[in-house]
Amino acid sequence: MKWVKALLIVSLAAATTGLMVRFMNITSASFSMAFNFLLMFWVAVFESQVKPALDSPYFDTYPFEKQGKIYRMLGVEWYRAILVKSGWEKLRQQTMPISKSHQAFLAYERGSRVAEAGHLVVGIIVLMVTGYVAFTYSFRAIGWLVLFNLFLNVYPVLLQRYTRPRLRRMIAKFRAAEGSLTFR
Repeated sequence: MKWVKALLIVSLAAATTGLMVRFMNITSASFSMAFNFLLMFWVAVFESQVKPALDSPYFDTYPFEKQGKIYRMLGVEWYRAILVKSGWEKLRQQTMPISKSHQAFLAYERGSRVAEAGHLVVGIIVLMVTGYVAFTYSFRAIGWLVLFNLFLNVYPVLLQRYTRPRLRRMIAKFRAAEGSLTFR
C-alpha cells in the first residue's frame, strides 16, 4: 500500500508540474516561485504519507561541519536572520515547538532531516529544469530559476546541515543525563 501511495503522489506531482511547464512562462519569476512551492508541497505530501526512514549516512555530521565555520562563511546566519525577520521561523515554531526534552529534540532533529531531504530533492529537480531552460532558451533565461533555487533550496539545506550538529549534541546530553539517572 505504501508504494501505491508513493506512485500516486509522484504521478500527481509530475502531472501538475507538467501543466505548469506547459501553461506558464518557464523563464518568469512567477513560474520559478510557483514551481518551487509546488514541488515542496508534493514533497511534504510524500513525506507525510510514506514516512521514509531518512537514516542514510548522508545525514551524519562530517568533521568539517561540527563547528559550522564553513556555513557561517557562506552566510547561513544571515539567511537565518532573514527567516526570523520574515516571520517564517515563528510559523515553524507554531507547527513544531521546541521544548527542552529528549523527545522534542529527537523530533526536531528528524524534522531537520525531512526538511533537508525535501529541499535537496526539490533543488535537484529545479536544477534539471534550469539545465533544460539554459539549453532550450538561453543562459540569460535561467536567472529566476537559479535565484529561487538558491534561496528556497540551497540555503535551507545549508541551514539544516549547520543546525544538526548542535541538535545532536543536545540529544547526546539528554541521553547522558538519562543514563546517569538510571544508574543512581
